[in-house]
Amino acid sequence: MRKFERLPKAVQMGVLQGVKRGLLLTEDRVRRNTRIKSRRGAAGLMGRLTSNAETKPFMGVEGVIGFRRTRGFPYELAQEFGAKAKPGKAMAIPVSTRAKKAAGPRSMSDLVLVKKGKQAMLIEEGKRGAVKVHYILVKRIKPRLRFMASVTANMNVISTQIERGAESKVQDV
Repeated sequence: MRKFERLPKAVQMGVLQGVKRGLLLTEDRVRRNTRIKSRRGAAGLMGRLTSNAETKPFMGVEGVIGFRRTRGFPYELAQEFGAKAKPGKAMAIPVSTRAKKAAGPRSMSDLVLVKKGKQAMLIEEGKRGAVKVHYILVKRIKPRLRFMASVTANMNVISTQIERGAESKVQDV
């Protein structure tokens, strides 16, 4: 880190810009390499993927890539490593807007459990036989995000961008 602090400020900024570019390219590759259907907007899992780089005194450049925090269970961990319900229980995955805003299925008193083949759902029965699905019940979620593998596979992209950023500013000095 002492060597970094001895570099000219222009080169330090070039390294920082290279880290930022490398992280943005890695974000893009994580989005492409995942096995999750992503939806647009900040509410979706891929909408929470973010990266940041900054210089810190006595630390050099610090770069991070990950997901913005959300309330409740960290959904991205279940997607990365998989999840399994407790024996005799099931996980309720919210599918409607009302369910996503609710604290959980127990906070919605008007739900009815319906089993159709191997699939179970919590639904709300409306007027004239209308049905609204709020939750899908599952026993397990398979790991499918592959976030860590994608980031690790793209470390060379980040280092290449750092080198390019430093080289572009060395020429200016």
